[in-house]
Amino acid sequence: MKEVSLRAKRSNLLILAVTLSLFFFGTAFAGQGIKDFSNFQKIPVLDSGRLKPLDTFARNLLTQFSGKDHYEGQEASGWLAALFFDPGATLNDKIFLINDPDIPQALGITPQQDRRYTPKKLQQSYLLLAGLEGSSAKIPEKDRSLAENEIMRVFDNVNLYADLFSSVTIIPSSRNEEWLSLGDALKADFNNAQTRRLLMLWGDMAVSYKRGNDTAFNKAARDYLNVVRYSLSKGDLRKTDKFPLELFYQASSPFTWSIMFYIFAFIFFVVSFTSSRALWYNLGLCSVLAGFIPHLWGLLMRIIIMARPPVSSLYETFIFVGLIAVFLGLLIEYYDRQWLGIVIASISGTALLFIANKYSAEGDTLKVLVAVLNSNFWLATHVTTITMGYAATCVGGLLGHIWLLQAVFKKDSQTLDKTYKTTLGILGVALCLTFLGTNLGGIWADQSWGRFWGWDPKENGALMIVLWTALLFHAKAGQMIGPRGLAIGAVIGMMVVMWAWFGVNLLSVGLHSYGFTSGIATSLIIYAVFEISFLLATTFFIFRK
Repeated sequence: MKEVSLRAKRSNLLILAVTLSLFFFGTAFAGQGIKDFSNFQKIPVLDSGRLKPLDTFARNLLTQFSGKDHYEGQEASGWLAALFFDPGATLNDKIFLINDPDIPQALGITPQQDRRYTPKKLQQSYLLLAGLEGSSAKIPEKDRSLAENEIMRVFDNVNLYADLFSSVTIIPSSRNEEWLSLGDALKADFNNAQTRRLLMLWGDMAVSYKRGNDTAFNKAARDYLNVVRYSLSKGDLRKTDKFPLELFYQASSPFTWSIMFYIFAFIFFVVSFTSSRALWYNLGLCSVLAGFIPHLWGLLMRIIIMARPPVSSLYETFIFVGLIAVFLGLLIEYYDRQWLGIVIASISGTALLFIANKYSAEGDTLKVLVAVLNSNFWLATHVTTITMGYAATCVGGLLGHIWLLQAVFKKDSQTLDKTYKTTLGILGVALCLTFLGTNLGGIWADQSWGRFWGWDPKENGALMIVLWTALLFHAKAGQMIGPRGLAIGAVIGMMVVMWAWFGVNLLSVGLHSYGFTSGIATSLIIYAVFEISFLLATTFFIFRK
């Protein structure tokens, strides 16, 4: 018994010594800083149920804190290394984004023009922030104001920053494939030789980081990676094999390049009115193609990394719908060759990727699926089909806008007829896709929930698109509407899509609760007012002719 007690005491003393050593190594030495984080950024981290490279975690963390995936030109993994190994150096980094200027004033902090504040400032006002958060937490979520939600977000971020050492699960445990934080590994699994080795290597990284020794830092990180890989299961090893692709995806920012080229394509279209049309046409077409390539490649990388179709979140559906819309634009241009498809592709690609960026600012876009969506078969059939229907309906809506503008500016009848026939064809594609997608969704619902149809808001939204598009075709067949009526109906159809796509999420009811979001009511109202105003204005000018 005495021997066991002595061992326990020695073990506790060793744990205490290592803890103090790590703290000492992380704060004692002054150095020039590390410039090469190539091995450090590959270290696996288990976060939100997914094994990901540390660089992805760092990017998501900074995005969650500040709305940007880097800090003043410094790569995310470099900033995270400073937080791990020299936390005092990050206290004056302006990383906390506070969108509401009234919140800093309530905390006794002078509002900043860039809306970003340092950990030191918020630490000094922590008690006030905690009091505001406590008051906000007592209010039901659906009744909270934007400011109250912002207070809770900032409070959570400040706590995460403070608790990072004990919250990041970065060490695989010897027990049941469990992952531990550094603090938990020290306390609960230090007797395991592998865990001790990883902690010692982490300490080596801390020492070399503070000394600014690139070679030693990368050697410790590489050794850490080798020990971790040795302890991983086959399934986790397959995931880490995709880390280089994920790091490339994060670093290359393919959708940013796509937006840039789509914007250039539209600029070339505008310039074509004042100069040689052939030159600017070729530049515009090449720009759309140049934007489509990284757009497609970015989605393919997401499919490989996550091993699923890229339609499992609002962020992904905006990117996917944008890709399909650009493809339809290129298809239109192949037959039209008069800028119509280029304009459709450039506008839809830019708009939808910009909206996607809004959702990417919330953090990780490569999340683990919620259980109800965890079916690659139905994601690849129902969800892709219905979202392609969204894309086709939106393209039809853009064509409706263009027809109305052409009619206002007195384009010739041949041009109007081309746009009309193209709109009709695209709406036909939209009707087929949304009808098929809605039926596939019913079959999936029958398998998952035991009923084909339940008048769920999301189901009703899909049905609204089908019924509205079918109504336009019936009205045309019955000679109740002509080209102008079809154009107006196509624009309204785009509004129906926006409601079905994410407007129903505002209702917060139904079995599709995994898709609910908030904070978009104002944007939807602004969009609806714009469209109604556009229809009233163009119709007025057309009737004046």
